[in-house]
Amino acid sequence: MLFRALRASFRGPMPCGVPPAPITLTPARRFELIALFGLLTVFTPIAVDLYMPAFPAMAREFGTPVSAVEHSLAAYFLGMAVGQAAIGPLSDRYGRRRPLTIGMLLYVLGSVACALAPGPLTLDAGRVVQALGGCVSTVLARACVRDIFPPGEVARIFAQMLLIVSVSPLFAPLVGGWLLLVADWRAGFWLQAVACLLTLALALWRLPESHPGSNRTLHPVQVTRDYLRILHNRHFYGYVLPVTLSSAGLYVWLTGFSHVAIDMFGVSPQNFGYFFLANGIGLVVTSQAVARLLKHRPARLFFTSAIIIQAAAGVLGLATAASGWGGLWGFVPFTFLYCCLIGVVNSTGGGMAMTEFGHSAGMASALMGQVLYAGGFLASLAMGASPATTPVPMTLLMCLCGLGALLAALKLKPFRPAAASAKSA
Repeated sequence: MLFRALRASFRGPMPCGVPPAPITLTPARRFELIALFGLLTVFTPIAVDLYMPAFPAMAREFGTPVSAVEHSLAAYFLGMAVGQAAIGPLSDRYGRRRPLTIGMLLYVLGSVACALAPGPLTLDAGRVVQALGGCVSTVLARACVRDIFPPGEVARIFAQMLLIVSVSPLFAPLVGGWLLLVADWRAGFWLQAVACLLTLALALWRLPESHPGSNRTLHPVQVTRDYLRILHNRHFYGYVLPVTLSSAGLYVWLTGFSHVAIDMFGVSPQNFGYFFLANGIGLVVTSQAVARLLKHRPARLFFTSAIIIQAAAGVLGLATAASGWGGLWGFVPFTFLYCCLIGVVNSTGGGMAMTEFGHSAGMASALMGQVLYAGGFLASLAMGASPATTPVPMTLLMCLCGLGALLAALKLKPFRPAAASAKSA
């Protein structure tokens, strides 16, 4: 079935301005599409979370410090940032389905390369390829939402998608930790390859083409100009910059917490996943609460409130880690609160940033992803370069990210109502 669907996906001329078949949004079809878009965005969280409990085991097998393995996270974020520069204009030029198919096949190829990696450098290379494919499904899921649903609903749809995205932190680290009891760390990458192939088959079967394509030029100079035009939109960067700084704190936690918990506080790799379980539950609760509340209240209210609370949590987390009060359980509640609120910040801020872009939704989504993952790459690199012997470097970087996001949100003040921004760029 997969090969027949692949042939059908690539048969015939590329679309160019021909409107796709209309999509009837019955309640069942609406639910199905939101679930599928959410499923397409889980591959990056899985790629990040699943192998984290294996960091110490990987370092021992490679004969390198843990920091050398942590760099593979930075390599993934770098691949995400670079790949989205290409996928945005390609998807606006050729539609959504074909770039999605190619991207998911790249993810499979990268997963296989990681599973066969003999050392940290080849692992980093495989992670870059995996990220180049993973960014496609993330970008195009957001772009398809903007294609299909009215602009005023985008933030709420993003929040509903986070229900599915949040499930991966519930189970991925636990699965990764328990896999170590029956197989080595490479099994996790084989599992990712199989999961991606199954999801690709589902997408080719049930996901319609939502964009007609265009005559947009793919000349690098014009593509750069288009990106700069979007980036100069105050409404866009007024939300994306605070979201990026806020999310950077999560990437610091993702990079550093396994070393802190397992090596500094003696948590077993199998039990390490329960910290992600708690964070995943928190993300589910916050994202679904805001999805319901957005029906009656402005997204900007939740966006600003969440960033203020994150900044406070970052300060308190640093204070408890520096004082040593409570040990691991002294600062974990504050890092937990910070990470849970990412669901609110990303869904509201990301949704509002996208509302002014119609036909160029692919480029806007890609640019937002580039900025987010460039911030994640720098944050992960900073954490990986830190010779941490205490939890202070991790909590300090998270605190700085939270305060930076708050400063950006207060300084830029993108107050234009999202519902009024139905323009197509």
